[in-house]
Amino acid sequence: MTMKPFLFNVGPVLALLLAVSLLRAGPLAAQEAGGVPTAVPDAPGAEDPVRRDRPARDDQGRYNQISESTFRQIQSGEGAIHIYQLVEEMIDEVVADVSKLNASVISPAAVRNVSLTPNLSAQFGDIVEGTLISALSNNTQLTMKRCAACRALRSRVEDDTWVVSLGLTRQEDLVREASNLGALTYLDARLSFFPGANIVALQVEIFRARDGAILWTETYRSDASTAAILRSGDRVMSRAERLKELERKIDARPYYGHILYGGAAYIPYDSPLGGISGASLGYRLYEKFGENRRFLFGVGGEAFANLGGNALLGSFISGTLQWEIFEANLNDPTYRTGPTIGGFVAGTEGNSFFAEWGLDIIMQFRLGAGVSVFYFMPVEFDSSDLGGMGAKGRISFNW
Repeated sequence: MTMKPFLFNVGPVLALLLAVSLLRAGPLAAQEAGGVPTAVPDAPGAEDPVRRDRPARDDQGRYNQISESTFRQIQSGEGAIHIYQLVEEMIDEVVADVSKLNASVISPAAVRNVSLTPNLSAQFGDIVEGTLISALSNNTQLTMKRCAACRALRSRVEDDTWVVSLGLTRQEDLVREASNLGALTYLDARLSFFPGANIVALQVEIFRARDGAILWTETYRSDASTAAILRSGDRVMSRAERLKELERKIDARPYYGHILYGGAAYIPYDSPLGGISGASLGYRLYEKFGENRRFLFGVGGEAFANLGGNALLGSFISGTLQWEIFEANLNDPTYRTGPTIGGFVAGTEGNSFFAEWGLDIIMQFRLGAGVSVFYFMPVEFDSSDLGGMGAKGRISFNW
């Protein structure tokens, strides 16, 4: 049997290999040519991110951006307030509380750690730590010491394993270091900033070195309202004050105040000699009520005397309702306004009723001044009509 040679046509095979090569090289060639490859939505890995060259990182610019954003978060209606002021306010509260502690039990104290949330910079942490240490050292009886080993990086070998640790991680290490420093306690502090709630919080803890027992701990919070006293003098009631106010209301304990004042008054009088002007001296007892005690109701008496041609001796006996126009502020005067209704008693003649509207200004805490206008119901006095629109002026002492 004669064998015929087998002829293998390589043309179709070469064509197939060339087509496969072009398909595989297509995406790469497209990228080199500057094109963007088309991804099949259902293909595995089609949505994987494409690696792109990123611009060089500007660390300083990023730090400035974060700092500006952080400081911009802390603001109020009076304008922006620096975050350093909030920290100083809270540190002042720490000093006030620590100064009440028994220094012989907690002093000397070593600063173990002052930490911050990641959205605050390390440089700012150094300022917070320095401010806290200087405030406690200068304004309390505590002797402060710095614990360098508490934040030192150290390494050791345990069971053929190289272990790296930061600071003192075991209680016996804390006891040994406290003995070296001559410290009785350690102090920890953590400053947290919450942009969403616009709040800065400082947590401080003092614990005993020999056994880790916590001797004192407190958390302080400062925001646009609690720090208002630093910016504008706005008086904001603390939680403890609100609790005392609630207990006072539950126990029905009144909040009294007193006003002693003197001045002059004018009462119209239809006589040849004209109206009657005279000196006045009065006292008022009042009780505050309402939210933030901005309303007051009082009763009082005011003596009036004119010893001139139109001699008149009498007394204004009245009840007063007033309210404070503005929110409490430690830097500004207190403005009160409201009506007064009562009667005027002069003996057998000149007795009448009156309605008055007054404005009183308390300069700071004790001294004040006030003016008022009133309508005196006309009555007959010494064959002439006494009454009409009158006025008063006074200087007051408040307590």
